[in-house]
Parts: sequence; C-alpha cells; structure tokens
Amino acid sequence: DQLMEYPSATSYNLTFNLSHEPFQDKKVREAFSYAFDRETYCEQIRNGDCSPTLSWIPEGIPGAIETDKYGFNPDAARQALAESSYGGPESLPEVKLTDNGDDPAAQPRVEWLAGQFRDILGVTVTLDPVEGTTLVELRKSNETHPQMLAFGGWIQDYPDPQNWLSVYWKCDATFAQRFGYCNPAFDELVNQADQELDQDRRIELYQQA
Repeated sequence: DQLMEYPSATSYNLTFNLSHEPFQDKKVREAFSYAFDRETYCEQIRNGDCSPTLSWIPEGIPGAIETDKYGFNPDAARQALAESSYGGPESLPEVKLTDNGDDPAAQPRVEWLAGQFRDILGVTVTLDPVEGTTLVELRKSNETHPQMLAFGGWIQDYPDPQNWLSVYWKCDATFAQRFGYCNPAFDELVNQADQELDQDRRIELYQQA
C-alpha cells in the first residue's frame, strides 16, 4: 500500500554510432529498428516497467508525435537490410552490442535482443559487456562510442520540446556529436522554434523537425 509507481519523462533508445560501419547506412539502421519488438521487450523482458514507443518525446509532453515508422516488422527488416549497401547479413562487418556489464539485469535483455537480430535479420551480434565507469568514458567521444549501445537515452530537464530536440540532437549538441548525428535541416527548424514566441508556431516547427 505504500508503494507508488508513476511514469517518468524518460526515453531509452538503441544507440548507433553513425560514424562506424555498418550504421552509416540508413537502411541498416532501419533494419535493426524494424527487427526490435519493443512491445515484447517491455511487457515480457522488462516485466512491464517500460512502454513501447516510436516517439522520442514522451506522450503528454508538447511536441510528442507517435509515428508508424520503423516499428517491429520482420519482413520490412529483412527488406531494408537487402536494400542496404551491404545487400544482406553475409556482407556486414562484425556488429557488437555493448551494455553495462555491471548491471546483472542487462545480460538477459541484451541476449534476447541479439536473438532478435539473429532470428529476423540473420545477423550474429557479438555481446560486449563493459564495466560501467569505463562505458561512461567511452560514450563521451565519437571515436570511442560503442558501435551499438543498449541503451542510450534522455531524462527530461523541463517539459518542452526544446529540451528534447535542440539540446540533444543539434549538430553542435554534445550528445549528438558523441554518436555522429548532424542534420542541418533539423537545426534550421529548431533554431527557428527556439526563438519563436507564439507557442502554436513553436510546436509546429518542432514537430516538423
């Protein structure tokens, strides 16, 4: 009776280093996203302590958009990998899935996730548990950031899309630089939104971004 559970404004993601093969290829990233059954992961693997989503900004926060892109779809996953520059799983370089080796709960989760990629994509993923303090340091630089990390994420500082988008994803943002993301068109939209005084127009610009 004294236990209270409530949702937090936090999003976790499977993070790819866009500066490392094979994740420079957007089709490879699509394939891995399509192969991730978020619903089963949250309901069964994490015993219901998370909610599957395709939106970076959580539900209820201004600017949240739930898309239907890149959700669990095994056929689309295999097709995306076939359409990539690699042509299929047999031509991919070694793919490592890094996680916090100090967390005993993480091992079965990453094993399950690697199984998804094996069974759906035909990709054998090497598990790479790393001691927690070391992993924190590795994540600070694009040169050392893991090829694929389970998991990255963001915890809200204040309930506004500026905190979710401009602070995290702009080309000059520390976080985006760590995994090699930069999109000038995105930056132009959020820069406009950051300076816009009309709230409806701000939200429209962030949603476009």
